[in-house]
Amino acid sequence: MSESSVSSLAIYQLRVVLCGVSPLVWRRLLVVSETSLGELHEILQSAFDWSGEHLHRFLIHGAAYGIRCLGGIVFRKDALRVPLSRFRLHCGERFRYEYDFMADWKLAIRMERTLPFDPNRVLPSCIGGSRAAPPEDCAGALDYLKRLDWHRSHLPIDELNIMADAMRRFLDSDGNRHAIGDLDELREAVDRVKAYQDFQPDKFDRRELNRRLRALTQDREVRR
Repeated sequence: MSESSVSSLAIYQLRVVLCGVSPLVWRRLLVVSETSLGELHEILQSAFDWSGEHLHRFLIHGAAYGIRCLGGIVFRKDALRVPLSRFRLHCGERFRYEYDFMADWKLAIRMERTLPFDPNRVLPSCIGGSRAAPPEDCAGALDYLKRLDWHRSHLPIDELNIMADAMRRFLDSDGNRHAIGDLDELREAVDRVKAYQDFQPDKFDRRELNRRLRALTQDREVRR
């Protein structure tokens, strides 16, 4: 990259908030100003731990942008060739990203500030955030809020009792596995407890996200 092209670069600090969900799910991202909308789509998918298998679009300055796919929206411009710098976004200015039109996920993206470009800095990167994003099998914000309420009010007490009783019978029988009882019931109880434990809406691992973003960048370089 030439010195002139480097001097024209900047770092954009973006705050991304998932709309319609409380408590707030958000990420603070740093990206190069020449990041294309197609690349930003991939960054957002990593940031919210989604798979990219559904349709999407950006809404910026009244126009829609996205990566074309068979049977999807027809966009006038290829998002992979539209850099963020083209929009000359001001601090505080917002645009929107929509994903999975059936679930209707919306991300509100705000330009927080512009920083000097540092060629030694690893970009893109996440410098802040809170809470896990909704699983992709949720049918939208309302469905996710219902799942949160259910998770808070339905501790797997019965399943834990089944597991404890099975363990007690096993120990009382000096290790006779036949004393455990109904194995199918026990397996179902274990699966339900594991599913409850795996759903961790409060968890956000910034280091893991940055690891995924580095892998995304490396994969993009290979594809080029």
